[in-house]
Order: sequence, then structure tokens, then C-alpha cells
Amino acid sequence: MPEPREEVKPSPATVEVRKDETARLYEALIDGEVVGTLAYETTGGRFSLTHSYVDHDRRHQGIASAMARYALEDLRRDHTRIGIYCGFVADYVEAHPDFKDAVDINRSAFIATHTARDTSRGH
Repeated sequence: MPEPREEVKPSPATVEVRKDETARLYEALIDGEVVGTLAYETTGGRFSLTHSYVDHDRRHQGIASAMARYALEDLRRDHTRIGIYCGFVADYVEAHPDFKDAVDINRSAFIATHTARDTSRGH
């Protein structure tokens, strides 16, 4: 009887994150394709991370975490406190307490939102 084959999962693709200041988005790309976004707003010189989205077929691959880390590191360089209104980013900060000194999290202010990418695909 042949031995059972071990399932080999493909290695995760390299995630590139960039900031699009015109659209006020951090974008995650794999092979040049945008697969996730993290939106931000600026009010009175304060930055707030408002909501994130990752394509359904790309979830649970570390893409949202890559965007959260990139955005938090980028905004922390400006020495400004960051408002967190995105539940995923709030959870990320809880799991990575080295960012807690740079953020203000108010979970009661979270609101459900949809990005253009969400609604354009009918999800």
C-alpha cells in the first residue's frame, strides 16, 4: 500500500505595501495586483486608520497584518498619535503592544463600512 502523501501548501506570495496619498489608502499588492486596502483619514493633522479590506480569496495569508504594520510604522515616524477605527488594526495593536504608545483605540467608535472594492464586487 502506498504511503499517504503529505500535503504541500504553496509558500505565501511576497506582499508589497504602498501608500497612495491621493486615495488615502495603504495598498497591499501581490505580483503587482492590489489585493487589499487600509483606508485612512486626516483631520486637524491627526491620522486615523478607518477600515481595511482584503480580497476574499486572499484572506488569512498575512496581508492585512502587513498593511497594519506598514501603516503604523509609517504614521509613527511622524510622531503623531494615530486614531484607530478599524477593528482589525485594533486587534493587531493588541497583539503587538510595541505600537500601543502611538495609538488611541476607542472600540465604541467602530463603524461598519464598505470600501469601493467591496461594493463593486457585489459583496
